Amino acid sequence: MSWASSDDLALFHRTLAEFCRMELPLPKAFRMIAADLSKGKLREAAEEMAAETESGVPLVVSYEQRKHLFPKLYRALVAAGQATGDLPGVLEEIAGHATTRALAARRLRKALSYPFVTAVFVLVVGIGALAWAAPRLWMLPTAGTTDVFAAVRSGRSGAGGFIEFTPPVMLGISVAFVLVFVVGTFLVTRLRSPVDLLPGFRVPVFGALRLSAVRASFASALAMLVRRETPLPAACALVSGMYPERRVRERIAEMADAAERGESLSEALGHSRLFPRSLLWLVETAEGSEGAAKALDDVAVIYRNRLERGLDRMEVLVTPAAELVIGIAVFFFAYSYLVPLFGYANGIFNLAKVMP
Repeated sequence: MSWASSDDLALFHRTLAEFCRMELPLPKAFRMIAADLSKGKLREAAEEMAAETESGVPLVVSYEQRKHLFPKLYRALVAAGQATGDLPGVLEEIAGHATTRALAARRLRKALSYPFVTAVFVLVVGIGALAWAAPRLWMLPTAGTTDVFAAVRSGRSGAGGFIEFTPPVMLGISVAFVLVFVVGTFLVTRLRSPVDLLPGFRVPVFGALRLSAVRASFASALAMLVRRETPLPAACALVSGMYPERRVRERIAEMADAAERGESLSEALGHSRLFPRSLLWLVETAEGSEGAAKALDDVAVIYRNRLERGLDRMEVLVTPAAELVIGIAVFFFAYSYLVPLFGYANGIFNLAKVMP
């Protein structure tokens, strides 16, 4: 699904939050936002939402009608903000989340930019070689080559079997390998949020990023609802709608069941199994002083910081990993040229030995 750009979403919601604090009517606010946005789907949506809210369409309905622009998390947060009467605070939360998504995308693009340019160069050279230089090179006379080179060129192994990795095949593999890398890198860097790249939390690098992002947004949204004295079961129902992951929704449902049984916020959070015991103790300590919302905000800050550190590690690891992939392809590329060249040189050497 192609959502609006994270940078545009951040600007959209941050500006809308300021207008809401100024108690500006929503139709006028949307028209002013549309005037600030560059041409595109989000600007068109702002203009349409201005007309809809002016005709009496609820803001939540207006958001739900634009699932192609606003992620489910943002739509659920807007619903929660209207339910609690804290729409400006929710819009600020959305703007912060969109800014984090934009930062993650920029860092990933930066980490992959150099390997991507290198891969494109290797791909262009490889296709040119495959179309023009390589066929001529493989046609070089190699009479008198040793059995080793003859076996490699003909695809025969020393054990009498057949090796499929002849020089033409190796060059084709390297070109295909780099092509897959170029296309994959392009698609990844076009994602609105690399944090949402894969569905599992156990995926190396990205899994930890996604888990930190989920915990930060969950704690922040729950803090907002607790601050507005929303009953905990109702708060869980609102927060659960933010996440597409079935496991996360199931854990929040377990938390809601615990809240229905009359358990405290920290005890119910324990049933969600989303946070370690040390952070639950932080919430439990604050409950007595009616500072549970502040404690949840602190938990959200902790996981935002972990997300930032995870993005730093991703940036450090992704570039060498991508360069390693390109290095393997270049090795195959070099192999496809060196074998016939060595065979040709060996043939000349053997011919020189037998000449009078």
